[in-house]
Amino acid sequence: MIRHQPVLAGRIAELLKECGTGAFVDCTLGDGGHSEMLLSVLDENCQVIGLDRDTEALAIARERLSGDRRFLSFHTPFSALDQIPETNGAMGFLFDFGVSSRQLDENHRGFTIRPGVQLDLRMDPNDPRDLRSILVDCDPDELGNQLAQLADVPRSRIVCRHLAKVAAERDLTSDDLETALLSAFPRGMRDRPREMARLSMALRMVVNNELDEIRTAVPAAFGRLVPGGRLAVLTYHSVEDRLAKNLLRGLIGDDHDAPRDVFGNRPAMQGSWVVRREDPSKEEVASNPRARSAQLRVIEKRRGAALGGILGAMLLVSLVGAVMVGCVWRQTRHVELEKGMEKAASKEKALLDSVDQLEARIRAERQPAVVGRRALALGYKRPERQFRIAEPDTTEVRP
Repeated sequence: MIRHQPVLAGRIAELLKECGTGAFVDCTLGDGGHSEMLLSVLDENCQVIGLDRDTEALAIARERLSGDRRFLSFHTPFSALDQIPETNGAMGFLFDFGVSSRQLDENHRGFTIRPGVQLDLRMDPNDPRDLRSILVDCDPDELGNQLAQLADVPRSRIVCRHLAKVAAERDLTSDDLETALLSAFPRGMRDRPREMARLSMALRMVVNNELDEIRTAVPAAFGRLVPGGRLAVLTYHSVEDRLAKNLLRGLIGDDHDAPRDVFGNRPAMQGSWVVRREDPSKEEVASNPRARSAQLRVIEKRRGAALGGILGAMLLVSLVGAVMVGCVWRQTRHVELEKGMEKAASKEKALLDSVDQLEARIRAERQPAVVGRRALALGYKRPERQFRIAEPDTTEVRP
């Protein structure tokens, strides 16, 4: 049984189809409405992967799309998509942060607030963390402050104190919500359905830890996108929309508070806006009241981001390799120079020794005795003196 009509399904399928051929991940599968629309516009080489932690919704979607071999589904919260290898390198991701299908009434106008219904706000019925355990374990005043921040629940601390007293005794029902609100508003409420929906929505967000799930899943999905892939987010609540918008801005680098370099420049943007904000048409809201508060935002991962990373890594490796080669070459040249200097010093010493030996031999050969012997050996004789110079008379003549 199909329980609700998907919002902006045609528009989202059209935007994601422009990415090209590949895998597309519906992180909030629900009854499979968005996935069915995606499969209807994608070609045969594409694949749609659905994730959901609601077992009842997952069973409906699987039965609904069982005839299409391109569909694959997993029972998991979307914050755990990093653990699913099939989602890596996807062309597109879709998040529909609306209320779970199992928590809608038959008129699709609110949460499970029909009288007498057991109050179970868990998206996964097998999750051990339910509303009663939270009310028993948490401080009512702290929980009340949290509800006020999530959905502007008026007099939330009084409401939580009343619900904590009931939870300590028994399981809660939808009637307990109205009783808790009446305890905070003894004179009655202006808009009972509105206050009931607001309170149940805030409790649902606490029970399912939805904001932390969004903080984890959206960056993980962007990291698994291929360059040129798109990430679509559909929100219905101001708190979730503000969180998702800030996350998307930070992921693509469109954040005015992002750190700047020493020259005051912002870091390079990692993506761009495809749709900053788009609301459903009046015709869609008239046919599907659930779409009245929906807001669509779509970003695209910068093309060439992966190539730029690869080129940067190659450049870094090249620089490191060049430095290492330079160091090795310098060390090699240093060793060669040292060896050359040692050889030159050895040759210089040998030459100096040879010069000393030559000088010693020359001095020895120039000795008179050696010269006389050599002359005699060659037949030269020393000539005799032919005359003698008279020696002067040094006798003293006395007068």
